[in-house]
Amino acid sequence: MKIFFLRHTSLNVSPDIFYGQTDLEVSNNFDMELKVIKEKISKQKIDLKKIKIFSSPLKRCYKLASSISLKINQDDRLKELNLGDWEMKPRENIPKEMVEKWEKNLMSFKIPNGESNEEFLARLSDFCEDVLNYKQDVLIVAHAGSINGLIAILTKKPFDKLVKNYWEKISYGSLSLIVFKNNLGKIEYLGK
Repeated sequence: MKIFFLRHTSLNVSPDIFYGQTDLEVSNNFDMELKVIKEKISKQKIDLKKIKIFSSPLKRCYKLASSISLKINQDDRLKELNLGDWEMKPRENIPKEMVEKWEKNLMSFKIPNGESNEEFLARLSDFCEDVLNYKQDVLIVAHAGSINGLIAILTKKPFDKLVKNYWEKISYGSLSLIVFKNNLGKIEYLGK
């Protein structure tokens, strides 16, 4: 079984903004980025007619998913981490001591009116259980945080370490792959 991950395309938002579950529109580069993504999909020989496709319902993911296939399964569990009171705020506007607490307690710190990474991963784990029962190749169109979380769960690697090592590799429009053998997921590639 193969599980492909495709991150959404770029957005019209400053890189220092926490945007989590805010339903942002894609950037003006969407058509150009879509062309590159379609070439990647073709190069990796992903048959979009045979693979089961899941997408976060947020616009930035669903627009991409529906541009590559007509058969999309939207799933709320694929949404990015809920950043609560931090949504759409620049990092510099969040009290430094709060950001430090979050970084020191990456798993258990709960963002005010948002969710902790423990809660986030529980939501993603529930999705993984369902997907693994399909026993067929899957393409998931999602967010960097969601993709990192899903990879951590499926490969049994600690999320906090994985996110530090691979965060930047999961760039806009990147493709990643996990291959399952003997019920264990192995990273084939990240961020192509």
